[in-house]
Amino acid sequence: MFEKRYVFKDAEVIYREVPVPGHDGATTVGLAVYPKGAGVDAENLAMDSLIEVAFSGDEALIDYTEGVTMRNRSSTILKMERQTADMGGVDSVLSDGNGNVYTHRLRYDAASQVFTSQVVYHNRTQKIRTLERLDSFSLSGIGDPHTGATEGFSLRRMTSAWSRECRVKCDSFSALGLDMSWARYGVKVETWGQNGSMPNRGYFPFGAVEGAGYCLAAMLEAPASWQLELYKEQESCAFSGGLADFARGHWRKEIAPGEDFSTDRAYFTLQPDFTSACNALVRFQDAALSVPPSEEEMPVLFNEYCTTWGCPSEENIGAILQNLQGLPIDYFVIDCGWYKPDDKGWCNAIGDWVPSKSLFPAGIGRVAQTIRNAGMVPGIWFEFENVGRDSAAFWREDLLLHRDGFAITSKNRRFLDLRTEEVQRYLETRFLGMLKDNGFGYLKIDYNDTYGIGCDSEDGASLGEGGRQVAEESLAWLARLKEEIPGIVIENCSSGGSRIEPRRMSMVSMCSFSDAHECDEIPLVAANVSRVVPARQSQIWAVLREGESDSRTIYSLTAAMMGRICLSGDVCYLTDEKRALIRRGLEFYGRVKEIIRRGDIVSVESTVEYYRAPQGRQIYVKRYGDEALVLVHFLDCAEEVVCAKNCRLLEAYTDLEHTMSEDGLHVFGKPYHAGAFRMKVLSEK
Repeated sequence: MFEKRYVFKDAEVIYREVPVPGHDGATTVGLAVYPKGAGVDAENLAMDSLIEVAFSGDEALIDYTEGVTMRNRSSTILKMERQTADMGGVDSVLSDGNGNVYTHRLRYDAASQVFTSQVVYHNRTQKIRTLERLDSFSLSGIGDPHTGATEGFSLRRMTSAWSRECRVKCDSFSALGLDMSWARYGVKVETWGQNGSMPNRGYFPFGAVEGAGYCLAAMLEAPASWQLELYKEQESCAFSGGLADFARGHWRKEIAPGEDFSTDRAYFTLQPDFTSACNALVRFQDAALSVPPSEEEMPVLFNEYCTTWGCPSEENIGAILQNLQGLPIDYFVIDCGWYKPDDKGWCNAIGDWVPSKSLFPAGIGRVAQTIRNAGMVPGIWFEFENVGRDSAAFWREDLLLHRDGFAITSKNRRFLDLRTEEVQRYLETRFLGMLKDNGFGYLKIDYNDTYGIGCDSEDGASLGEGGRQVAEESLAWLARLKEEIPGIVIENCSSGGSRIEPRRMSMVSMCSFSDAHECDEIPLVAANVSRVVPARQSQIWAVLREGESDSRTIYSLTAAMMGRICLSGDVCYLTDEKRALIRRGLEFYGRVKEIIRRGDIVSVESTVEYYRAPQGRQIYVKRYGDEALVLVHFLDCAEEVVCAKNCRLLEAYTDLEHTMSEDGLHVFGKPYHAGAFRMKVLSEK
């Protein structure tokens, strides 16, 4: 029986050939990962296939799986053909002996301790094979290293909705019904994911299994429909995920003889606890980023949306620029409405992309140049993949996505079929040409609805495959933009953070963390997003309002210090005193940027349950080297908190009373007040 073990720093990876229960003589090869030195007896690991694949016509290998999971189908009976390994990972080739061949690529990044998993299917048969499932990763044998039991284990996920992105949810295996039955019968499966073109909707593509002193966390590249699955059957426990399969995501794909199909990548890490696992995954993503030089210092930006509310003009942008003089701002973004027809609103007029002559009588390019003359990079908002009901493009059937022959319509939005030459030509003029002709160096790409389960294709592909193809074309546009406009800064927005996922994020400079523009709960959402998105990519709103208290200004700016500060609001009405307060906050931000960008989260302590009527407080601590940043936000709460023990206070940006003692930093809270504290770490105790 095949068995190999490899050690990568603190993790031991085990490949083992195992019998398929109930099928005499049939075997497959499983993959498990455990802490190094755990003393795992591989012979007692309950494992199933590291290649989770299903084809049309496959049989189910396990009772009670039909309608519950497509895992453990007959095509997972495989043999290891060959395997090579080095310090960078393990490559495995597996086959069923009938021409269905798989390459499993496991890469390891020592700096972050994160593994990358990807599977390639090679059709070496003499006939078309129709895939209905192919996971990016599958880990089995999960449990206590000594007993294999999963009592006391739990699953952490991140729920997401509009302005509620990436909130952590923790469920015990018991609460999920993942206990073994008295007679060991029955499969228990917990599957989560989403269908459509908003990957961070319902859930972020992430999951973490915790128990027996370790945390196994995974994250998917997921530009289209995706799923993650926790599977429990008798003693076996497995964790897998990738593209949503036929049962869940309406996906199937024909692979012709000689053709290959590659999954997107999955990332996973084995760490002592949940926070360490999140830090590792963020470090890995951050190290892989390739951004324009202008992004290296995490410059502050201004977006006029919460100033003009969809009615930007040459006149009001000029006034805003005058009032921003003296503040350290590098990007100025013109948001939605620049194309607004005189007789209609901006929201449903997307798609034609003709700058308004009423709002920009001398042309929008002149305003872009005015922004450059003010020392800032001009940016502009587009929702280039969708069209609104009040645009001419909405009624162009030849440009649109269809399902069952009908144009996919979500209230007032329809979707361009990016796969067609006609749409490509249209966007080359109305989108790419407009950016080039007017000298924009920053692009905010928004996306405010989803095409759901998928769309029709000329070749008759499944709905899910159609949706996947369109998502690939969307990503291809990101690559093209960067090629044709060197140095362009791209922001990924989708009703805030609805398209935050690792693959798209790897191709952009930053994301809109949320559409929580000026809500009390901004620090809560920002902290949640920071667990899975690098800080230098997480753009957080700090909206300034005329007549607001100094406390509110500090509250907003310190919330945005969890990532990239994006200013907006009533900047034309700032007093000299308020301008000085904002400048102090931005200067403080400049001195703690390295902690924000390169540091690890030490803890996120929140006592808030209901975000819309938030009672409680949050303490957010991040550390880099021998310095730490402590961000304290009191919502509807007044209490004394103590944190940052064994530290010395270097400086603070707050109007709250605070003192240092042997116990640590004491902050005396008031409702809707906040503070940012830069600390020197004195010891590890």
